[in-house]
Amino acid sequence: MLKVMSARVTVSPSGREFLVEGHDTLLQAGLRAGLKLNYGCGNGTCGLCKARVVSGTVARVQAHDYPLSEAEKLQGYTLLCAHTAASSDLTIETLEAGGPSEIPQQQISARVRAVTPLADDTLLLHLQTPRTSRLRFLAGQSVTLGAAGAQEDAHATYPVASCPCDDRNLHFYVARSGGDAFAQRAFAGELKSGDAVTVWGPQGDFVLADSDRPLVFAACDIGFAPVKSLIEHAMAVDATDSLSLYWLTTRADGHFLANQCRAWSEALDQFDYSLHTDADAAAGARSLVQGIRADLFVGRCDFYLAGPEPFVEAAFDGLRASGVPKGQIMTMIVGGTTA
Repeated sequence: MLKVMSARVTVSPSGREFLVEGHDTLLQAGLRAGLKLNYGCGNGTCGLCKARVVSGTVARVQAHDYPLSEAEKLQGYTLLCAHTAASSDLTIETLEAGGPSEIPQQQISARVRAVTPLADDTLLLHLQTPRTSRLRFLAGQSVTLGAAGAQEDAHATYPVASCPCDDRNLHFYVARSGGDAFAQRAFAGELKSGDAVTVWGPQGDFVLADSDRPLVFAACDIGFAPVKSLIEHAMAVDATDSLSLYWLTTRADGHFLANQCRAWSEALDQFDYSLHTDADAAAGARSLVQGIRADLFVGRCDFYLAGPEPFVEAAFDGLRASGVPKGQIMTMIVGGTTA
């Protein structure tokens, strides 16, 4: 059976929809659209992405080792990682992760693809997982990284800066820090392409809430990492009609991805951003909140705050004093001072 070039897939019981194009598998297309589909290996071995076809037809595009029972075949079960849509409309039945507690803990041996300077004191670390062992995580979560050394191993916990829609290519922003052995190794050039890095996780509950309120993201310095992941996920799932980013930096080279913000703004009518600088994180947070109050009806928004503790505390207190309910403010402590 020939595959249609484009198909609309409806997921039951959530009612979410996504498009499948080209040779993408159902799993690839669903993850790219921001769905929290259940899966493990991604290559047809574990069977965790098993789903039931309610209506429409599918076609196998990748070989798989997982044996579906005869009863499962009769009931219409298929593996999302090995099949694609073969009809213009397809309905599948499968459960999606409801939150961080439903994402299993994993340990994966990834490889360094690149370590790229973004600014004098900021590096982009690009890790790639094996095809047979991808990292399942939610936007906004963190992982612990471990790298072997000649004398001792180095470990550090960083937020994932990339979107869960690409579960093999993981991005991290590493700030120069005298108290971070992993960062010291990266800045010393001791992490090279092809080196093994162990990934443990994911962890944290700094994830998008189930809400249709306008989303406001406030980040300080490296706190931009989880915020970037959340923004990309929100865009993928079309979470709201309004996305706003306020990015404060306390360092001269702090807005290391200002061009990315500009690109989002130019491409999307619902996205706007504002860049701020202040040597003091707490003072900058208070000024930033004043700007937010001037721009938005704060009580109608959901807020996501990420950065060093003084920034998060001052921004949280300022929003609460402005009448924002506590349940509409999500926080994450990221990083500290650069040394």
